[in-house]
Amino acid sequence: MQKTFLFLSISCFSFLLSNAQITDDDVLLTISGESVSANEFVRVYNKNLNLVQDDSQKEVNSYLELFVNYKLKLTEAKALRYDKDPVYLNEFKSYKDQLTQSYLTDKNVTDDLIREAYDRTENEVKAQHILILLDEVETDTLATYSKIQAYRERFVNEDFESLKKELHNGKSIFVEDLGYFSAFKMVYNFESAAYATEVGGVSQPFRTRFGFHVVKVLEKRKSRGQVTVAHIMIANTQKDSTLVPEERIQELHRLVLQGDDFADLAKQFSDDKSSSMRGGELSPFKSGQINSEIFETTAFELSPSNMISEPIQTQFGWHILKYINKKPVQSFEELQLELNSKIGKDSRSQLVKAKMLEQLLAEYQIENPNSKLANFESNLFFNASQNVWELSKNFDNNQSFLIIKNQTFTHQNFLDYLNKNQKLIKKEWSKAVVVKKQYASFLEQSVFKYKEDNLENENKEFAHILDEYREGLLLFELMQDKIWEGAKNDSIGLQEFYNANKQNYVWPDRIEGSVARSSDEKHIKKVRKYWKKNQSNEMIDEALNKEQQNVIFSNGEFELGHPTLPKTLEFKTGLSKVIEENSNFYVVNVTALKPTTQKTFEEAQGQLIADYQIALESEWIQELRTKFKVDINEDVLAKVNVLISK
Repeated sequence: MQKTFLFLSISCFSFLLSNAQITDDDVLLTISGESVSANEFVRVYNKNLNLVQDDSQKEVNSYLELFVNYKLKLTEAKALRYDKDPVYLNEFKSYKDQLTQSYLTDKNVTDDLIREAYDRTENEVKAQHILILLDEVETDTLATYSKIQAYRERFVNEDFESLKKELHNGKSIFVEDLGYFSAFKMVYNFESAAYATEVGGVSQPFRTRFGFHVVKVLEKRKSRGQVTVAHIMIANTQKDSTLVPEERIQELHRLVLQGDDFADLAKQFSDDKSSSMRGGELSPFKSGQINSEIFETTAFELSPSNMISEPIQTQFGWHILKYINKKPVQSFEELQLELNSKIGKDSRSQLVKAKMLEQLLAEYQIENPNSKLANFESNLFFNASQNVWELSKNFDNNQSFLIIKNQTFTHQNFLDYLNKNQKLIKKEWSKAVVVKKQYASFLEQSVFKYKEDNLENENKEFAHILDEYREGLLLFELMQDKIWEGAKNDSIGLQEFYNANKQNYVWPDRIEGSVARSSDEKHIKKVRKYWKKNQSNEMIDEALNKEQQNVIFSNGEFELGHPTLPKTLEFKTGLSKVIEENSNFYVVNVTALKPTTQKTFEEAQGQLIADYQIALESEWIQELRTKFKVDINEDVLAKVNVLISK
């Protein structure tokens, strides 16, 4: 019998749950004919549950009242055409554009790149390289690759300076010492090759947008962070032929060591006019940001105990450096947003975009490469007299060329794109290169634009967040006008509200005086003795807190119940007894009493406006409930109650 009853109980509960399932067609309520789904209510309820401070309002029916009030305000905002206001529309568009971008990137790729960039920010590479320039669209690369491969063999075995002297011409071949660098100082694939190469090793040839490189890594070290220094510079070349730069810098160095003000000397004598008026102070810099290794090394060797450098010479002149401050690399959490921003502006962004494009091409089932591209190219020619690209006359420009879900692009669409972007096409490019590169851009742009335009339909999370902002912004504008600013500007209504509710705006019992607090009773007893002798707080502080902080004083006017006062303090003037509360000891010197008094209109204004806003909003909600008809589907509400109580 018990088993039968248990089976029936489980069956009934299962029946209730199965009937409590909510579908997209379940309408919980309508306001003036506009339906609100049960799914929306449940989603909002679950999301905001922890934000509701009043436990009674967490009950579904109570929360429904708040939800209906919210929807009534939105209905009124639309009735008043707030959703058509240009200021609102512009602000909403700005937010939507910003939110959209975060959904058009691959988060995993971005997160990996941020972490990689931080790891590289923490470490610096010192390297040299050989570069053979080559146009980034050049496809005939065999000769150049063979040449850079031969240079690599020599780079492994021969002296750098000898190679530089023989090979470097500054036009087509570059042999350069790059010094130290870290993340974002080089194009991404060059940076990656350098970090992947062992110290003392030479990379295999690799290609960047500049051409083919090989890189030799001389050293790797932990980043030295960022340093700020001031300097005095005497240029190597002087108009005054009697002034010897090295002698002048030595004179200035002696003056600095003798105590002359560094900033004053920089203003008077430094030839670096961009910094001299700031006392020689330079902007903070990291390794690789100054075009002088000796200047950079000297700057990082300075410290609070070694603030002034010896004179040094760079290609610009003679310098004395003064230490200002040094900061280590910030933590990952501190740099995360900055690194994310840099990635968006760096060649790394193409990796993120390429990964997202790959996903979208698969999602939208788009063939890549496009099988129709060859036919398009064979019918394409450049009309030099008109300076436009054209298709053969017998070619049907309106044929389907690219289909993205339910959107079709024709050959004419791509032709228009070619002509619109003429400035991006280099004269030396062949027709095949033009079509290949421009189609890649056309495809990327078209796919991302389609995704952007349809994101709200394709991604529920995006749609929900966007709806929240759309409604929140609309509600803010309405509340600002109707309630918040309305209450502040309604001087007559405020005065009437104050007159009707004066009992709520009073000054409670207050005392004037001083409060002493300590965790040690003996110190408080000493304070009480000093106060009995009319000693000042300053004198007592000097006596008791000389070695360490034994007593804390608070002075002024305090309401009874103020956290600074002990709870058991009596409302009377004079010196209190020593009071122990929560392992602390207090003594209070009450110099004056201020019994409960009525606040003036001006004194009550802050709380008065807040209370008046609440009263206005309550009246307004009642008006809205009269103005707009609200119908609640009790059957669907019962489902919601069962579902939420599971």
